[in-house]
Amino acid sequence: MTRNPVERAGALGDQVSDDLRRRIITRELPTDAVLVESKLAEQYDVSRGPIRDAIRTLVQEGLVENRGRSARVIGLHAADVDELFALRAALEHMALDFSTQSNREELVQALEQALEEMREAVQANDPQAFTRADMRFHSSFPRSAHLRRIHDMWSQFQRTIGDLLLVANLEHDHLEPSLRKHEQLAAMISAGNDSAALAELADHLNASRRRIRRDYAGAPDEDEILTR
Repeated sequence: MTRNPVERAGALGDQVSDDLRRRIITRELPTDAVLVESKLAEQYDVSRGPIRDAIRTLVQEGLVENRGRSARVIGLHAADVDELFALRAALEHMALDFSTQSNREELVQALEQALEEMREAVQANDPQAFTRADMRFHSSFPRSAHLRRIHDMWSQFQRTIGDLLLVANLEHDHLEPSLRKHEQLAAMISAGNDSAALAELADHLNASRRRIRRDYAGAPDEDEILTR
């Protein structure tokens, strides 16, 4: 059995859930795979406590189904992508609205830092670094809003969304168009064009949803269905 020992720094349950989440989303662990506590504890070289914590997290995220001392992988399908992005759009819209009203300067600075990381990732043609910076860009909205419940809800699902984006980005060699779209959105926010920024954010997230729905979930685009 392949062993995946985790680092001892930080919460072991979070580290295990991060690795299991990645393996589920990349389909290394396919739908209906059974995760047995004892085997996972051996694989990750931890006690069963962190394994239970990790499975509890993944149950909350809708990625697995608890079965006592084991869990069944549910995975992600087109409807899950739609639901995740509907939730994401609602949270980001609200967070952006609040942060521009009260903490615009803080938000603009955070966005520029993320953009600089995205530019460096484009130069290095590094999809993983680009995806991390992409999520940092979007996480700037709930962080700058300083609304605890919105931040907590975003934190619960951002890793799943980030792993989905990474899988999609690995399939594309050209990251620069995505960088330009983020730069345009940041420029609108900086200039105080809030209604345009909110509309651009909605279009941006919908385009991302449709790409992941098509490339990851293998579902036809809604426009393709309507034209058949």
